[in-house]
Amino acid sequence: MTTRSRLPLIVNMQPSGVHAGAWLLPDADPRAFISLDYHRELAELAERGRLDAVFFADFAALQPETGRQPRWTFDPVVTLSALAAATQHIGLVASISTTLSEPYAVARTTASLDHVSGGRAGWNVVTSFDPNSARNHGLTDLPDKDARYRRAEEFVDVVGALWGSWKDGSLAFDRATRTFVDLDQVHAIDHSGEFFSVAGPLQVPAPPQGRPVVFQAGGSDAGRDLAARTADAVFAAQLTVASARDYRDDLRLRAEKAGRDPDEVKLFPGVTVTVGRSRDEALARRAELNDLVGSPDARLAGLAHFIGVDPAILDLDEPLPDSVRTTPSTGGAEGFRQSVLAFFDEPGRTIGDFLREGSLGHRTLVGDPVSVADDLEQWLDEGAADGFVLMFEAQPRGLRDFVDLVVPELQRRGLTRTAYAPGETLRSRLVG
Repeated sequence: MTTRSRLPLIVNMQPSGVHAGAWLLPDADPRAFISLDYHRELAELAERGRLDAVFFADFAALQPETGRQPRWTFDPVVTLSALAAATQHIGLVASISTTLSEPYAVARTTASLDHVSGGRAGWNVVTSFDPNSARNHGLTDLPDKDARYRRAEEFVDVVGALWGSWKDGSLAFDRATRTFVDLDQVHAIDHSGEFFSVAGPLQVPAPPQGRPVVFQAGGSDAGRDLAARTADAVFAAQLTVASARDYRDDLRLRAEKAGRDPDEVKLFPGVTVTVGRSRDEALARRAELNDLVGSPDARLAGLAHFIGVDPAILDLDEPLPDSVRTTPSTGGAEGFRQSVLAFFDEPGRTIGDFLREGSLGHRTLVGDPVSVADDLEQWLDEGAADGFVLMFEAQPRGLRDFVDLVVPELQRRGLTRTAYAPGETLRSRLVG
């Protein structure tokens, strides 16, 4: 039995929130980013709202922004393993790099997480774009993007083969014959490819889900191909219904060309939500955070870094310069960069508009519970999303407000579940 909702919702576990001012709030705990209690509170809130999963992004290096705000610190799998013991239903999705890891280790780690959580594990496949992360893992620099994506595709194939290296019936537990595991049902994979040579089999029995849910977040052409061939769910940066619908249609077409059922690939755009009992209250919450940060110069510099330009060419009262569109990518997250550019496709939008409305590549939604629910439902109905990855400007208050104010409205509309079904897995909940 499953209670798959029409609108699956996943929570991005930000260290304090999307906004640089979140940790400056009077009631914020600056040490929360290295506190298990903080992460447990978020997971428990998500479970109280009957949401589908919590999602850990990750960087494998100290980030420059750490001087101004909390950034990713904890290992995702270590944290999610602890949260598995503190929760019963919420899915647990860990970001792990295919450029900075080895397939056997990832197969073992994710299968272990799936077992200890009772079938709630997911793996967000990332290829990494941060050169500092490469230098922390014995590389002088990252491989070029094409090589990273070829490696990622082979990596996912090897992990899948390892997950499947224990067949049904392998766990004999036969006291009469003293057979604990029927090794005839456990096979080597003997993989030899461009990047990896892996014998197998995995030392961990098959995960409860068979395959933990595979997420992918690439927005480039190579990233879309990888997602279409390997992912169950795609975390995307999309700012308009039209661009998201085109992105989803493109993913489905690529999946079909790869020999998959297009319905097997689900699109989860990211959206930053600030909700209040009224729109004025929501706007006041956002203004409070902006006031804590002070001058918009830091956010302007962040935008410039994000799209790879000199901040001196950006003016708060002017639109994005045409030259930015022809500036070569610096090798960062291309999907995020393209979503920022798409924001300025609407005539008259200025840099200041983006800093007020955008969230460095993700859409920002500010309003009362009804307007937030209206917006999410519109994207679903217009084929622009299969679900959403939720982010909040300040945590944990943002998620608490969403669970207390928006979830009841979504439940009233029949968009989200009112209870979890016994025995369901993350795969049955999101993919079927």
